[in-house]
This record gives sequence, structure tokens and C-alpha cells, in this order.
Amino acid sequence: MRLIMEIFGYPLGYIMWAMYQLVHNYALALVLFTVATKLLLLPLSIKQQKGTIKLQIIQPQIQELQNKYKNNPQKLNEEVQALYQRENYSMMSGCLPMLIQFPILFGLIDVIYRPLTHITHLSAEVLTQIQNICTANAISLGSYAPQIDMLKAIQSSPELFAEVGADVIEKVNSLNMVCFGLDMTVTPGFGLNLLVLVPLLSGATAFLMSWITMRNSPASQSAGGSTKMMMYMMPLMSVWFTTLVPVGVGLYWIISNLVASVQAVVLNKFWNPREIAEKMKAEREAREEQERKERIEAKKLAKERGEEKSEKALTQKEINRQKLAAARKRNAEKYGDYEDIEVSDEDLKG
Repeated sequence: MRLIMEIFGYPLGYIMWAMYQLVHNYALALVLFTVATKLLLLPLSIKQQKGTIKLQIIQPQIQELQNKYKNNPQKLNEEVQALYQRENYSMMSGCLPMLIQFPILFGLIDVIYRPLTHITHLSAEVLTQIQNICTANAISLGSYAPQIDMLKAIQSSPELFAEVGADVIEKVNSLNMVCFGLDMTVTPGFGLNLLVLVPLLSGATAFLMSWITMRNSPASQSAGGSTKMMMYMMPLMSVWFTTLVPVGVGLYWIISNLVASVQAVVLNKFWNPREIAEKMKAEREAREEQERKERIEAKKLAKERGEEKSEKALTQKEINRQKLAAARKRNAEKYGDYEDIEVSDEDLKG
């Protein structure tokens, strides 16, 4: 886990450093960081929205398959996968933005736990020197986030660290990780104090995001209890998760949920799954009605010409195709030109 956090922590650390240089406040830098990451992930969010729309369009076909193969789960899965392939729909289009959030969270935890590395950019040699001073002065350093304890030790007793240089002490003392009285490095836990607001707001904003998403998704509204349960489970998981990580991560999660909610409203305005699915359904029904009329006309035409077949009536396009193929066959027999007599759609256009 530590390795994963460090792998994603370094690139995210440079983004956080750039944001901090602009505002010189860790909490405000987190706000900018969250907005920046959401903008970077916007193309994936748009792809997710389009995937949701496509799922709405093929939902009636999925329901037909479910009714047809309700006693054969294996066949149902095969047919559904085949449908996805025909419609060029991927389940990952809806999961990818969510999956990307996890490495961002892990990287952000590393950034918060190691501010002297990512924000003040102190070298490994200087950090070792600070650690030795803490050990010599019986200053306890946590095993999981020693830099947090080093930061607080320097800010509370800068005279003990004079040998590392005035410039280093100035950098560390200028690092502001408190906003609205909340220390971004503290873990809320399960105590009844001001910090409990962070997990509660995290759960509330997660519920808001889920509600907005489901409101414009007919498939979600008509789905079974397991899908609807997720709308309540995810906020509860958010509350639990943000009690175990620093306040800064919880703040990121809150802002991320709010930005995602606004983003969902905007995307639904331009690419509303419900409206587009209904439009596509109406177009499909109109197309099927037109094909039905063509079959009726084709059947009448075949009957008038004495060419009525016992099979289902042909469409006008199919009749034209057969006529052209027959003409080609006659020419081939007459002139000995045995070329391919198959008729393509392009031939019909000609």
C-alpha cells in the first residue's frame, strides 16, 4: 500500500505544490487541486454519460433477453455480451471514472502525510537530519506519518532545529495546513468533535451525487433493490472511509462530490439519458412501423404479380435486390459472363 501511495503521490504532489504556490493555504490548494483533477477527468465523464445513454437505448433489448432466458443464466450472459458487442457498449465506460478516483485518493493521502517532501520539497538528507534531531530530543514520530510530527515539532520549537538552516525552518513555518480551525493532517476518528463534520458532509455530498445521477437514469429508477441500495451504501462507505484518513482527504472527497454533482447537472442538460433514450425509442418505433408498411406493400405487389411467397413478405428493397440479381443471372447465362451476381446496397443505389 505504501508503494502505491508513493507512486501516485509524487505526480499529484507537484500539482498540489503548484496550487499551494498560488494561494499559500493547504485547504484552498486542495480546492484548486480537486477542480483541476475533475477538469482532467472531464473527457472520461463525458464518455461515461454517453455510455449511460447507450445503456438506456439498449435497455428494452436487455429486458427482452432477460425474459427469454430467465431460466438459463449462462445463455442470458452470452446474449447480453453479444448485444453489448453489437452496440459497441462497454461496461468499463461507466466504471473507469470511479476507478481512477482510488489512485488519486491514495496519492493524496501520501501528499498529506508527507508535506515536507511534496510541498516544501526538502531533500532526503535534510529530512534525515530533522529526524535525528527529533530522536535526540525525545520527540516521538509516528511510524505511518512521521513528517506530520516533524512539521509540528519544528513549528512549535524552531530553536531545536537551528542546524538545518534558517531557510528550511522558514519554509516549514510558512506551511499553513489549517483552515476554518481544522488541521488538514488530523484524522477525525469516531469522536464527537468538530472534525466529525467532515465525514458527515462527505456522506451527505455522496448521497447528493448519487441522487442526481439516478434521477436522470430510467434504468436505475426501474432497477432492483440492489441498485437502489447502492445509493445509500456509498454515502455510508464515504462516512466510514473519511473517519480513517486525514481531514484533507475528507475535504477533497466533499469538494469532489460537489463538483461531480454540478458536472452531472450540466452533462444531463446537454446529454440527458432519459430524453435521448425516449427520442431513440420513438425513432426506432417509427422505423419499425415504416418497415411494416413496406412489407405490406411488398406483399400486395407480389400478390398482384403472382409472385407471392409463403414466407414473410419482402420489403421493396429486397424485391429490387432480387430483380437485379435475376437480371444479372440472365445476362451471365446469355453471354457466358459468370461474374458474381450478388447485389450490394451500393448497386441498389445506382
